[in-house]
Amino acid sequence: MVVAKVVAAAIRRQSRAEASVFVASCAERAAQIFTGLSGLDPARGMDVDVAVRLVEDLWAVEASSIDFQRYLAAVEEFREFEPSGEERVEVGGIYSFYSALVMRYAALYRCSMDIEHALKCAHVSLTAMGQLDQNLPKAVFFAQEFQVQRQVSSLADVSVILEVRRNDQVLSRERLAAILGRMNS
Repeated sequence: MVVAKVVAAAIRRQSRAEASVFVASCAERAAQIFTGLSGLDPARGMDVDVAVRLVEDLWAVEASSIDFQRYLAAVEEFREFEPSGEERVEVGGIYSFYSALVMRYAALYRCSMDIEHALKCAHVSLTAMGQLDQNLPKAVFFAQEFQVQRQVSSLADVSVILEVRRNDQVLSRERLAAILGRMNS
């Protein structure tokens, strides 16, 4: 699943601040999934803390790339990125990985301001929701993700950040609930 042409074109036209809001929005929708799936493991406390602080700082469009280089190094130490000869088949592991990957690409964008990283962030978000839809009856998470990406990529004014963030938090909670429901079924 690739980013829609209309979204990719809009992201490519965005200012750095607007693209920073876009990746922060993607990471916000992934963060509660990551913390919800990893937070019950006491060994993951530092990872959860990094994820929470990273997402908070992603919303600060003026934050320096040096801060994000530290976050990137910390995220890349998450167990989701450890080499393994085994395929991920456990539901929690799959969505924890997707969430960590979204946060990684968001941090990469903020380190380099390379728009390709913002597009990869969007791509992973869509892929995760497409896979979730395939595993749940009557799910519409992919269409929802596409719509949110389209809206955020066309923001003309970054002053609505707080509203965008609140909406992303609601969507993230709904997605986590769906994943937990799938894990418990």
